[in-house]
Amino acid sequence: MIVLAQAFMIVLLQWGLQSWVWVMGVPLAFGLAARVSGLRAAGRGAAAGGLAWLGSALYLYLTSGRLVAGRVAAMLGLPLRSGWIMVVVSGILAALAAGLAAYAGAGLRAALAGTEKSRS
Repeated sequence: MIVLAQAFMIVLLQWGLQSWVWVMGVPLAFGLAARVSGLRAAGRGAAAGGLAWLGSALYLYLTSGRLVAGRVAAMLGLPLRSGWIMVVVSGILAALAAGLAAYAGAGLRAALAGTEKSRS
């Protein structure tokens, strides 16, 4: 359920505020707020970011982006009609970025909790 909430927030913020940064910002915030291990936070963030970006990219590809995806694929040396590969690759890259951001959020939470304990 947390993964779906993160994915929904990412899609909403990306479409509303027109920035790709939300694919990392939302998992970072969830990783910072959730009291789970870094690995679990990274898994949740990666799943949410990958799902949100893959869904958005697939929607755009199926509605209007075939031409652009095909041209980018051709620039990368792929066959002209393999724009769907760009959709999958972008989903994987977004999952990696979101997972690292969530892991960083969990690490930051742990570091801040460690400094709180050392002060008292």
